Amino acid sequence: MVLRKIILVSFAVIIAIGIIAFVSTSTVADVDISQKISATEKPEIIEPENSAIEPKDEKITLPVQKYIPKEKQCTGDARCISGFVTRVIDGDTIVVGDKSIRFALVNTPEWGDYDYTQAQYYIETICPIGSKVLVDEDDGQTQGSFGRIIAKIYCNELILNEEILEVGHAEILPQFCEVSEFAQDSWAKKHGC
Repeated sequence: MVLRKIILVSFAVIIAIGIIAFVSTSTVADVDISQKISATEKPEIIEPENSAIEPKDEKITLPVQKYIPKEKQCTGDARCISGFVTRVIDGDTIVVGDKSIRFALVNTPEWGDYDYTQAQYYIETICPIGSKVLVDEDDGQTQGSFGRIIAKIYCNELILNEEILEVGHAEILPQFCEVSEFAQDSWAKKHGC
């Protein structure tokens, strides 16, 4: 009887060793095959949808931008700022780096008013977050407005002040035509200065 138990235990051990050996070799073979596949095939990189929209708490990845043409340069003596859009507040205010910029001579609907979201969306479309901009501060309004720099903004070869007026999402602010450096620009004259 003892001999029978020893034989059965020995037989069970041999079977267990055989199973372990089989599993080990097939795992090694699987690893070898996967290593061969990964070494010859290149992985596919899948970009997340809406990768341009970044959470506010994370760093913004700046896309490759169009250049700002030489003829689009700051005029006058006020500040000239070159930077990247970090936020679009509404149709007439953006943030460049950490500076809030208000479009000179332009007024768009306020939050809750008709056409507010269309104006904001239009600016986000033609000058999305990460776009390189040139901010030409208005020499006649260097005191700013509620902590914002009042300026003409160049983005993607466009003057944002002009573009928002052209599509009808904004109106000219005629009360500032007497003081604004940009009142004589063709776009300002065309829309009422």
